[in-house]
Amino acid sequence: MANEGYFSLNLKATKSGANVGQTVSGRFNMAGADMTQATQTIGTTAETLNLGDITGAPQQLMIQNLDATNYIEIGGDSGLTVFKLKIAAGKASVFTPTSGTIYAKANTAAVNVMIVAVEE
Repeated sequence: MANEGYFSLNLKATKSGANVGQTVSGRFNMAGADMTQATQTIGTTAETLNLGDITGAPQQLMIQNLDATNYIEIGGDSGLTVFKLKIAAGKASVFTPTSGTIYAKANTAAVNVMIVAVEE
C-alpha cells in the first residue's frame, strides 16, 4: 500500500505589519508497520531515545519538549556532535533522521519529552 503516512508543517509569524508563512505537507510510504508514541524522561547525560520496535531510521520523528524551563539537545552520537538540534522548553521538532539511534540530553534538570515515530 502507498501513502500510509501524512505530515503537515505550518510556520507563520506577524510583527510590525510584516507577515511570513509557509505550509508544507506530504504523504509518505511505509515499508514496515511499526509506529510508536510515548513519553520518556531525558536526563542531563546523553541517552538514546526509545523508539519502540522501530530498529532502523524512522521515516518521520517528532520530539516535543514537555518541560516549562529547560531545553534538550538531540544528536546522532552520544557526544551530540553528529548533527545537533536544540529544542527549547515547550517546543517541538519534526525531522527525518539518518539513523535509528538518536541521543538526547537535557539542560540543567531532567525533562519529559513526547516521542512520535513511524517506521520507514
